[in-house]
Amino acid sequence: MNGFLQKILHRLTPGFLTLKFRLMALITVVLLLVVGGPVFLLVYQLDKNYREFSINMIETTSQAVYQSIFEGFLENDRETIQRNLELLTLEPNIQLIRIFKPSGEILYSTRREEIHQNMANLTEDVYIQPFSNGEQETFVKRGFTYSHHHPIYVQKECLPCHQGREGIIAVMDVHVGLLQSEQVYLSSKRLTIISAILIVLILWFILNFLYEGQIESRLRKIIAGFQELARGNLNFRIAMAGRHELALMAKEFNQTVEKLKEAKEKENQFLQENLERADRLVTLGEVAAEIAHEVNNPASIILTRAEIVKDEMEDNNGNGKYIEDLNIIIQQTEKIADTTRSILHYARKLPHTFSETNLTEVIRRSLKILEPRINKARCRIRFVHPATAVLVKGNATQLEQVFCNLINNSLDMVPAEAGEITILLQPSETAGQHCKIVFRDNGPGIPAEYRDRIFAPFFTTKQNGKGTGLGLYIVRNIIANHQGKIELAVEEPSGATFIIELGASG
Repeated sequence: MNGFLQKILHRLTPGFLTLKFRLMALITVVLLLVVGGPVFLLVYQLDKNYREFSINMIETTSQAVYQSIFEGFLENDRETIQRNLELLTLEPNIQLIRIFKPSGEILYSTRREEIHQNMANLTEDVYIQPFSNGEQETFVKRGFTYSHHHPIYVQKECLPCHQGREGIIAVMDVHVGLLQSEQVYLSSKRLTIISAILIVLILWFILNFLYEGQIESRLRKIIAGFQELARGNLNFRIAMAGRHELALMAKEFNQTVEKLKEAKEKENQFLQENLERADRLVTLGEVAAEIAHEVNNPASIILTRAEIVKDEMEDNNGNGKYIEDLNIIIQQTEKIADTTRSILHYARKLPHTFSETNLTEVIRRSLKILEPRINKARCRIRFVHPATAVLVKGNATQLEQVFCNLINNSLDMVPAEAGEITILLQPSETAGQHCKIVFRDNGPGIPAEYRDRIFAPFFTTKQNGKGTGLGLYIVRNIIANHQGKIELAVEEPSGATFIIELGASG
């Protein structure tokens, strides 16, 4: 049973957290305060007014009774007093009249059997010793009947018969029934309370209906729109007319989705173009490797033949001018051979085996590969490294690709004929710790708004045709495969600084 109740409470709990529940609860409280508060004050005032009206009516009735028997008191005519009292009870509202001494002995009563009895012995009434607490009058209500104890004092007209007596000589007890007037009052009171409850309920249902029709239904449409957006549906639109806040929100949602759709289409187009370009670059790389291979063979033959001719001329004391020309031919042919070897080396399929690798030599080879471009740009390279070899566990070819990409990026950005690239290799102080490689250039640097996106695929700030946006993406993946990390230094005054950390060997 407890488990069943817990399930019900678990299902109901989210409902108590909804905006609708909170709003309707607030509306309920406001309605109770706005309607219930005034009604409570009205009922309170009605009760007070009715009580005052009842007391005034009883006092008026008691005064009328007293006036009707006053002549009888003066003449000490007991029969007249008794007869007048009985005549007064013929009035519908006057139910009973008694006159008794302060001691409780009943002198007159419309119930003749009560005469000469004591009030304390009457079982149907509670005897109240009148004026024992200093009160002048006593009102007792039982059901729809009021009992009014009114004191009768010694008047100057009574002194001839009551010489020497002062104060109260008797008490008049008048019972007045207010059944009809109280029923009318109670009906009015019930009608007021019921009307207030009906007003609260009607207003509550009207406000609830308005909320569901004007707000909740529109909120459901907006929520449905966000759910469709979360599923990736960029064709969904929220249909909502009007100039209210929710309609404006729906309009903003539709505009945002439209912009997202346009951005998605542009991104897909950009990705497609870059994939096609990357595919062309791969093909171009393969063609370049083939061309390098074809160029390398005749270059090797030319180099060999030139060296043989040079050796023969030196042995035969040939013309020095021709020997100098042969030296130039040999030097230029060696450059062609170095260039083709670099292309072939760079175009080889990357192996995935890791071994102990000398970072100093890898960086030197990378600089050697890019030497023609470095010389063409007249860029100054400063490579700072320790005298001893810095060894890491890695793949030399992949790391070479990393360093070549970073150097190429710097060459694209540094000023012409005034560029400077600094490569700082810092070994780990303790065996097994990370070593650090810092690449720094004096280019314009990377704007702050692009810093979080530079490692994303196909992102580039270079001019069209000068970059694929894959270089740093590949660099980060290779470094991650080496259990290292690469990051862009922040708050550099000028240029860009990349910091690479790799695990040292040993």
